[in-house]
Amino acid sequence: MEQKIISVIVCIFIANSPFSQSGCTDPQAINFDASAIENDGSCLYETTSYTLESVADLSTEALAENSGLSLINQSLWTINDGGNGTLIYELDTSGNILREVFVEGVNNIDWEALTQNDSHLFIGDFGNNSGSRQDLSIIKINKSELLNNSTDTVSGQTLFFKYSDQLDFSGPPNAHNYDCEAFISIADSLYLFSKNWQNQEVRKYAVPYNWEGVYSSIASESYDVNGLVTDAAFDPIDNKIVLLGYYDLGPGIYNSFAWILWDFSSGNIFNGNKRRIEIGNMLTLGQTEGISLRPASAKGYVSSEQISSLITIPPKLFTFNFEQFLSNSTVASGQTQDNSLISCYPNPCHSKVFLRNYEGDFQLYSALNGKLVKKGLYHNHGIDLSRLSLGFYILRTCHKSFKIVKI
Repeated sequence: MEQKIISVIVCIFIANSPFSQSGCTDPQAINFDASAIENDGSCLYETTSYTLESVADLSTEALAENSGLSLINQSLWTINDGGNGTLIYELDTSGNILREVFVEGVNNIDWEALTQNDSHLFIGDFGNNSGSRQDLSIIKINKSELLNNSTDTVSGQTLFFKYSDQLDFSGPPNAHNYDCEAFISIADSLYLFSKNWQNQEVRKYAVPYNWEGVYSSIASESYDVNGLVTDAAFDPIDNKIVLLGYYDLGPGIYNSFAWILWDFSSGNIFNGNKRRIEIGNMLTLGQTEGISLRPASAKGYVSSEQISSLITIPPKLFTFNFEQFLSNSTVASGQTQDNSLISCYPNPCHSKVFLRNYEGDFQLYSALNGKLVKKGLYHNHGIDLSRLSLGFYILRTCHKSFKIVKI
């Protein structure tokens, strides 16, 4: 009996120990809990506004209905939605068109989004304003073929899918929950985000990178975004997602927003921190349809399509920097080392970099394209960069990231 009492006391002590406490770990949140070690996704934030920086008006002739945005190396890539040709446009970061690439062997029923992995660019042909489509698809394009400047034609592979929970295809138009204009690539899957006209929420569906026949995708989680999601971007280095969208203020008037998602567990992106940023209205932004992120940062680009109603607002390109909304001091689960003592030297470097006051896993990424170039276990022996190209890299440890330069 005495042994049972001792066991119960030990269990109570462990349950109430500060090492097992969960709560909001973000100091910027209004419900920040300084005693919490594990983030439970409960963080709440004050209403936050941010003004995008205008870069340029885009070509009204070629890009009036641009939808989707992807950054590859130092170029932006975009497409036009339904009713347009099967063209992909390469832009410089000032909004100038560099190339027009024709995609053969595919159709543009309603292209709405772009995403990528190391080897392929994916086009989401899943726009479904009417709610009646039964030919939803994703087009797969080899990036090495796309980035070959000697050709302006590439081939595309069309992969068809359906939503496992959609049984009614009667719509009505713009008043149902089975539209989609956003997806991202994580690990070995593509995650699609629904555009719910009816309830202003979003559901997440997953499909693999390749399949045969018609893939039946199952919704795994949802969240009330209070608006219509029109694009998404993912940073695989810092493991954060940004959703872009807009919401109605009244007949024909709407505002745009972004949701930043971070510190989530694998496969459950809505169980971490979720912060909404109000970014402006249609009169200054147009209809926001595309977003992309620079690797290892909260910086990126937003594009909008032209509005032609009572007034005409041309298609536009903007930049943003959301880093001020992400706390560097957010507590990480399992953190045991003092981040302030960890340092990286020499920087810039010629062949090796070292980490002071750190032992553990590391990953090295190219800052140009976000590709993982080296990983391992660090034990004060230095990290050999001698075989890597000159340029910028991101060195990520379990607790801290460093931007380094090889010269």
